[in-house]
Amino acid sequence: MTAADPLLSVQQLRTWFPIRQGVFKRVVGHVRAVDDVSFQVERGKTLALVGESGCGKTTVGRSILRLVPAQAGRVIFEGRDLLALPEAELRAVRRNVQMVFQDPMTSLNPRMRVLDLVAEGIDAFGLAESREQRRALVIAALDKVQLSEEHLRRFPHEFSGGQRQRLGIARALAVGPKLLICDEAVSALDVSIQAQILNLLGQLQRDLGLAYLFITHDMSVVRHLADDVAVMHLGKIVEQAPTAQLFDAPQHPYSRTLLSAVPSADPDVPRLGAFE
Repeated sequence: MTAADPLLSVQQLRTWFPIRQGVFKRVVGHVRAVDDVSFQVERGKTLALVGESGCGKTTVGRSILRLVPAQAGRVIFEGRDLLALPEAELRAVRRNVQMVFQDPMTSLNPRMRVLDLVAEGIDAFGLAESREQRRALVIAALDKVQLSEEHLRRFPHEFSGGQRQRLGIARALAVGPKLLICDEAVSALDVSIQAQILNLLGQLQRDLGLAYLFITHDMSVVRHLADDVAVMHLGKIVEQAPTAQLFDAPQHPYSRTLLSAVPSADPDVPRLGAFE
């Protein structure tokens, strides 16, 4: 394993879901949600995995972390195949691969205060030796997402949508990951708030050297954040390219369809230029 190797290498990943019928739930077929998918995420870089809803991209993210079982393939993270690891070893690796979900209101426990929400990973991995250290780690994570100590006693419903997503990011950052899997992390937000979160993610990447697997259906956010793009359609990746190359000269008809759906007041001006 060298610094030149990709941080994450997904190789021929396959995740199918059985279709069952009848009283005895006999398997009569499969939904090929993820079908022979391969890609790499480089250290400190962002790969956008894009496609319409239902194409299988969220299942890819969940399969990487074994939140849903994959039937075949390899997921190599820092030289170790996550799909082959015993559960105890996988648990340790998960500290380095964290997920930011689409809807913070469903991923954040509404009955927990911010201090305990952000500390969930700190507690799970035993990163704090005292209550004071635990609190300090939480405050440091909040500071990274531009929230502060005054928020520690609040509940999720007391925050705006953008602030709740910052809490989700802080919870992931609190354990010191190397890779964030962002599953539609800005799609539930207003456009102006999307810009703020995307700029925050960009700043965190520069400051912390994070890598992102950024899962989205919205091509308009890809140009702003991603170094490379993998286009997914019906469970398969149909095109992969550096971001500028894909936007300038998409090769697959489905890629061209996605790009043609991006709204723009002026087709000669990229929609996200104002975010930069």
